[in-house]
Amino acid sequence: MTNSADNAPRRLPAGVLIAGGCALAAMLLGLFAPHDGAVWRMPHVLEQRVASALVAAGYPGLDIEMQGQRAVLRGMVEDESGIESARRAALTAAGPGGSWAGGVTSVDVSGVAIGAMQRPFQWGARRDDGRVTLSGAVPSEITRQSLMGAARAAFPGADPVDEMQVAGGAASPAFARVARSAIRALARLETGEVRIIDSHVAFIGDATGEGARAIHALFAEPPPPFRVRYAFTIDGLDVQNPELQGLNLNSGDAETCERAFDRLMERNVINFPENSAAIDPSSRRILDALATVALRCDRFALEVAGHTDNVGAREANMTLSRARADAVANYLAAQGVSRSRLTARGYGPDSPRISNDTEAGRAANRRIEFYVGEVRP
Repeated sequence: MTNSADNAPRRLPAGVLIAGGCALAAMLLGLFAPHDGAVWRMPHVLEQRVASALVAAGYPGLDIEMQGQRAVLRGMVEDESGIESARRAALTAAGPGGSWAGGVTSVDVSGVAIGAMQRPFQWGARRDDGRVTLSGAVPSEITRQSLMGAARAAFPGADPVDEMQVAGGAASPAFARVARSAIRALARLETGEVRIIDSHVAFIGDATGEGARAIHALFAEPPPPFRVRYAFTIDGLDVQNPELQGLNLNSGDAETCERAFDRLMERNVINFPENSAAIDPSSRRILDALATVALRCDRFALEVAGHTDNVGAREANMTLSRARADAVANYLAAQGVSRSRLTARGYGPDSPRISNDTEAGRAANRRIEFYVGEVRP
């Protein structure tokens, strides 16, 4: 005969219930609390880790979309092996995967194709007389569409013009995010443009004080490796380079732009170690100021001219002066100046500024000059 008490539900002690409830609460808190391991944070954290893995593997130009723990890659690589290498890098970016392990569970590479790389990778957006034009390279068709959508949202009264093409070679998986922010920032310029050349972002034009503050806020902390240069005036004034006041570089002629270079170089020298074309780090400030002028005068052709004194063989001086001019031109191009408008020439000792009879004269003749002219058709 069975005792009816044996069939009654067994009740756990209160202490066990409380402990179990606390454990469940702790588990739920661990899953949903605001930290990188939380379920709701997982796609964002995984995207960062996949991005780092792709950069380390040599595929920084691919777009990433996280669908939970599934990574979707889009863009271009140079050969067939690159598709599998990128897939493997993304899959192992954050451990073995699985819903509890917290890694990437699968990678979709159907949107990765073999195609041309663009080096340097250049993209830009310009607003001019109510017209907004987006041009240059983008990593994928999805990015192209998202940037056009960002332009329509930022400029509701305009019908943006699409002159973009898909190519590989972007500096970071964050390219699309940076470009969308750049379009929103461009809307705060009164006139001008924004360019992204590899990891350099340059704003050119004129802004109000409020607009300048808004642009600085948008790019207060750009994602690595991106760096930002502001080559715009504020209400027509160049607050960073007071020696350029009174010169309208945004719409002035070639002579005005050349005068700006001359003013900057009156009391400054671009330094190089002896017999070297490596720019000395002490010249960074003057080079940055020169880049600002070059960007604002980028509608003209710019010649970077290297000169030496007459000490040593002429042929060696010609080679050195050209190499130094190349170094300066390359620096300007890396800051966003159109490389097609830059020419580097070495004049060696053939065009001295003053006599080479004294050390002071020879020092004055070792120089970089800038000549501005109209672009030839």
